[in-house]
Amino acid sequence: MSKKVFNLQNNSENFGILLKGGSLDKLYKYKDKFNDCFIVSDYDDELNIIGDLLKNKNIIHFKNRSHNSSLTKTNYKRYSIKYIQLGQSFRWNHFKLLYSYLRYKFMYMGINISFLPEKLNTDFFGPQYKLKFPNTGILSILFTLNIIKPKNLWIFGLDFYHVDYFTKQIKNPDNRDLSDYRVKNEQLDLINYVINLFSENSDIKIHLASYYDKWPKLKNVNLI
Repeated sequence: MSKKVFNLQNNSENFGILLKGGSLDKLYKYKDKFNDCFIVSDYDDELNIIGDLLKNKNIIHFKNRSHNSSLTKTNYKRYSIKYIQLGQSFRWNHFKLLYSYLRYKFMYMGINISFLPEKLNTDFFGPQYKLKFPNTGILSILFTLNIIKPKNLWIFGLDFYHVDYFTKQIKNPDNRDLSDYRVKNEQLDLINYVINLFSENSDIKIHLASYYDKWPKLKNVNLI
C-alpha cells in the first residue's frame, strides 16, 4: 500500500526520517543514501538550512493534526511535496484533524493526504493516547517500520531532547525548556519504547544519527 500511496522508489531499499534534533547536522554526510524520506512536523525552519540537501528527493510530510505543523505553500511547491501522512486516524469528531485535511484540499496543490492506519493506534501509553500518539517523531518511526518496511532506515535528529534542536524554531517558537520534554519521555518511557521497537524489527537495518549517548548495542542498529 505505502509504495503506491507515496510513490516510493527502489522498492523501499532505503528510506530516511528527518526529525528536528541536533543530530540532523549529520545529514550532509549521508544525504545520498536514500531518495524517499519523511520530514516530520513543522519543518520550514529546517528547510531554510538543509533544503539544498533534499533537492530532487521524494519528500513526504509526516505531521500531526495541528495546522501549525503545516509547511508554507511555497515550500510544498519548492520541494515538489505531493504526499502528506497525518498522524491520526480519521474520526468525524477530530475537528483539528478535519480542519487540517480541508485546509490542504482548499490549497488546490494536488497533495495526496493519508490518515493513520487504524492498526497503529495503541493504548500502550494509556487510554488518553489511544488516538493521539505522544510523540509525532516516534510515530513516524513506528509507521515506517510497520507500513513501509524498508531494508535500510536512515534516521536523523532522534536525540530525545538531550541536545538542542538543529535550528532555532522561528516559525512556531516554543518557550518550554527541553527538560520538560525529557520529563515526558521518562514518564512515558519513550526511550525504551523505541529501543524495543528497533529490536522487534531486527530484519530492518537502522542507520541512526543521534546525540543521545546511552544507546544499548543492538545488532540491527548502526550508530553513524
